[in-house]
Amino acid sequence: MKNIILLVLFCAVLVSCKRAKPEEYNKIANDSKIVTETFDKLTDVIIHDIFSPPVSSRIYAYTAIAGYEALRPGNANMLTVANQINGLTAAPQPEKDQEYCYALASAKAMMKVARTLTFTVDKYDEYEKTLDQKFKNAGVPSDVIERSVKYGEAVADHVLA
Repeated sequence: MKNIILLVLFCAVLVSCKRAKPEEYNKIANDSKIVTETFDKLTDVIIHDIFSPPVSSRIYAYTAIAGYEALRPGNANMLTVANQINGLTAAPQPEKDQEYCYALASAKAMMKVARTLTFTVDKYDEYEKTLDQKFKNAGVPSDVIERSVKYGEAVADHVLA
């Protein structure tokens, strides 16, 4: 009886340790509220920092472009805006045959641009912790999180350049 209980517990542990599939975590991670919440937080900082409307619109534009370009490789129907915007060349591409969470890459690209172009960056800290936890709770594997964050930051660096 004791061996049967140990065997059942061992099987339960093995089943619970399986890696989440992209289609499973992307349903949760691709929540459109992420973009809305990110822009809400950006708006709070822009108001706090008292940017003029022309400067604010540029901050919003760069943030949106970075988010879009980081999300784009995950959807074949999305076309790049490179060479359509003055001075914007093709963004870095993700590594082939690697798994990414493009929603996370997009969020990180937007956050990096927002942090770079505004002054009161500590106002983003709590939101970004909540955002990170959301992706972890969605079951995004840690290696995919790391790779997606790096990709999002590379796109943000490209847009900022």
